Amino acid sequence: MLKIIDDGNPLSAPLHTAYVDVRWGDLDADGHVNNATLLGYAEEARMQWSAALALGRSAPGLMSVVASQACSYRAPVGYPARLAVTLRCGHVGNSSVGLVFDLRDAADERVAYARAAITWVWVDRGDKRPRPMPSVLRAACTAAFDAT
Repeated sequence: MLKIIDDGNPLSAPLHTAYVDVRWGDLDADGHVNNATLLGYAEEARMQWSAALALGRSAPGLMSVVASQACSYRAPVGYPARLAVTLRCGHVGNSSVGLVFDLRDAADERVAYARAAITWVWVDRGDKRPRPMPSVLRAACTAAFDAT
């Protein structure tokens, strides 16, 4: 089950903020950023954070999959725009972590465009069965919860 968005559960302190410039090609026929593209911005924040943690090197034999995702859209994003995509932890399991992404205007973070959430699961590369997440990931999320 995806633990998301505005369920009243506490979120961790911010783990990472990525800044994304909207490109003209990100707009759809209605002149705003396509909904799937906004999820791509969240993915970019997750990948930047993953690289900073060196998750790929810390988890030999494991791979990660997005088991579920959801997004609550609050306002259209036009062009030009620069977004601040802030990543927080929503829950920590044994093999999974819930991540929540707030997509806001970088110049005025009171302007909220969307909130997205994923359940990110770690599995064995061979048998594709869930395995405990890398310790560096667990430590980062736990520390962020402790900081709240």
